[in-house]
Amino acid sequence: MGIRKKNLFFIVIMSVMLLSLMACSSNGSSKNTAKDGVVEVTYWHMWTGDWKKLIDSLVDEFNESHPDIHVKALSIAGDANSKFLTAQAGGDPPDVMTQWNQVIPSWAEKGAIKSLDPYIKANAPDLEDWMYPIVAEIGRYKDEMYAVPFSMNSFMLYYNKDVFKEVGLDPENPPKTIQELDALQDKLWKMDDRGFIERIGFMPGWLTQWYTAFGGQWVDEEGNPTATNEKNLETLKWFESYAKKYDPKKIASFQKSLESNTTNSTWPFLTGKTVFSVDGMWRLLDLQNYAPDLDYGVAPLPYPEIDGKPNASWINGNYNIIPEGAKHPEEAWKFILWLTGYKNEEWAGNMLAKGGWIPASPKITEQAGYQSYLDEIPYRNGFVDLFNSENVQITPVIPVQQYYWDRIGAAEESVMTGSKSPEEALENVQKEIEKEIEKIKSE
Repeated sequence: MGIRKKNLFFIVIMSVMLLSLMACSSNGSSKNTAKDGVVEVTYWHMWTGDWKKLIDSLVDEFNESHPDIHVKALSIAGDANSKFLTAQAGGDPPDVMTQWNQVIPSWAEKGAIKSLDPYIKANAPDLEDWMYPIVAEIGRYKDEMYAVPFSMNSFMLYYNKDVFKEVGLDPENPPKTIQELDALQDKLWKMDDRGFIERIGFMPGWLTQWYTAFGGQWVDEEGNPTATNEKNLETLKWFESYAKKYDPKKIASFQKSLESNTTNSTWPFLTGKTVFSVDGMWRLLDLQNYAPDLDYGVAPLPYPEIDGKPNASWINGNYNIIPEGAKHPEEAWKFILWLTGYKNEEWAGNMLAKGGWIPASPKITEQAGYQSYLDEIPYRNGFVDLFNSENVQITPVIPVQQYYWDRIGAAEESVMTGSKSPEEALENVQKEIEKEIEKIKSE
């Protein structure tokens, strides 16, 4: 019996030691290493396909130039937001994540992501001044920076010059105002003998883009919702005027005939199915690759003649965050700064050109490599120049940011299908957002 007890005691001791070793190997002390003292940083992003290949190549460049850090990139398919929150709540978040969804204020409010202010003060005290002013606003919540953008998007109006010439319009004179845009439509829409649509001239959509040209606002200076703002209402009434003029059922039938996936070669603008399209700078490559013979133009969003806002655009971007509970925040911060191009502008100018992205900083824009990229397709300059416009806007940085944008989209649909008036739709949004804010306050 004594021998058995000793054997049992030995087994228990060895099991405890083994479990301790396993815990150390999985969690590390303060550093989780890959090998030879190299810190392994887990990096989540949401790109797939060719975009994933580009991100992988950028990560490889970082790893080669930072021998003490190894970034392991993972493409998170599906609902990346839920997966992140689950991992963060479970104590096993990535060290860094690139996001483009509108989650910064919500996640900051939940305590799911770190304030980057301590890192900025220590390593990049002039970072906000280095960026375009509107870019810095995207990552700031309650006077602290929670995210650092590294690539940006703005939006302009593409138009088909070939169709302009076909119907007798000046292809070098795109509409500058809403009134001019409206006046063109009878010439541009094309119907068959049965009255079905063969070509759409212009059909309003994307209220959270067009409100910028009307001077709308979704929150006041204190962050309170202003869904019923008179300029928001003016924008939505303009949308409604098209829904009344053109049969929404026929438009829906026409749109169903198009590819549901509008990426790359399936973009309807390429085949002349739509004469106008509001889109980003990356579409210039689609035009170059898939419709090299199409004669097209690019112009700023038209704006109302009275109190309209020229050179307007809603803008967004790809930005990096560090989760609370990240095992290697210091190394993650080094990766973020490098990817942003801070003090690394020449490299960033060449990198952003590969992705068709707009820099977060004018100091990158002015780099020779990026200037060469802009000159390859001169229309690119217009997208970049918008970042110097006083009429660009971002999604309001409030905790219900994504919910607000979703409810605006639902309101737009209700008006375009005739189920609600613009007034009813926006009043409903106002009530929904006020209720959601109160809900968050009570939690």
